[in-house]
Amino acid sequence: MRDPIVSVIIVNWNGERYLERCLTSVKKQTYQEIELIVVDNGSSDDSVEFIKRNYPEIQIIKNKRNLGFAEGNNIGIKASRGKYIATLNNDTIAAPDWIESLVNVAEKRKDIAMFASKILSHNYWNLMESAGMLIYPDGIARCRGYLKVDRGQYDKVEEILLPSACAALYRKDAVFAAGLFDKDYFAYCEDTDLGLRIRMLGLGCLYVPDARVYHHYSGTSKDISLFKVYLIERNRLWMIIKTFPLSQLILSPVYTLIRYLFYIYGAILRIEPASEFCRKESIIKIPFILLWIYTFTLLNLPKIIKKRFQVKRNKKIKDGDIINWFRRYRIGVRELTLYTEISS
Repeated sequence: MRDPIVSVIIVNWNGERYLERCLTSVKKQTYQEIELIVVDNGSSDDSVEFIKRNYPEIQIIKNKRNLGFAEGNNIGIKASRGKYIATLNNDTIAAPDWIESLVNVAEKRKDIAMFASKILSHNYWNLMESAGMLIYPDGIARCRGYLKVDRGQYDKVEEILLPSACAALYRKDAVFAAGLFDKDYFAYCEDTDLGLRIRMLGLGCLYVPDARVYHHYSGTSKDISLFKVYLIERNRLWMIIKTFPLSQLILSPVYTLIRYLFYIYGAILRIEPASEFCRKESIIKIPFILLWIYTFTLLNLPKIIKKRFQVKRNKKIKDGDIINWFRRYRIGVRELTLYTEISS
């Protein structure tokens, strides 16, 4: 029988400097049935012409403006032919057997709809970036194993909560059943949101350590910026309103306050990531950003609540199951906010 087609979706925005190594790594995959789609989000660099010159066989979808990571992927998914969708950041290099390793596991587990890769640092290939995602009780997600030295502790195929969409495999029918990525998020938290909605359909997620990808973290965006803080906090808030059980939603502000206090503690003692932010941005702006986030959320509350009802209609599991996920796959506030202290 013919192997199933895997549609690899790469969303690009001014990432020409990364494209050669990323696209070449996909072209050199040991798995043959690959459809490669690049969705260009209105790049002002030479990205599109570079692909046309060097990879004429690749399908390019050109957006007139930057529609964000979420909608960029949706456009690619809608144009795809594959049974599986593989999302891949443009600032990555995939190991030759990346797709093959994911599909080998996926074809044996029909009850699983999402498959997470072992994502390592582009600059330090023995440094972990992600072995799937963990979640804090207010909705902020953090990569499992982030900044840990890879000593083989994440070399087991196992169930996890969610994959990072930096390098993940999804069953396309499950993505459509869940409603695709939420385009209103633009970027950040969109994979957490989609992953939770897929799990609420009664489908699981597996981590596949043999599926290795090397990532240049935030290669096409600033590591720490006010806009990134805005998107993460806004999308985190919108996500919990959409997906969290009511009891968890009511408790979430307490956890958020604790998280903010730990960031303040990190800033005072110059512990990353808070100290990095303070070096690059003015912390005086933070209260105004938070005020705008909560004001904008109130203005959009009817639309968000409408999405919540849609999620509830699609849900095939009980709220107790969701609460158990948050207990099983929870990240502590210290590990979330002061991660450099535990990176060894």
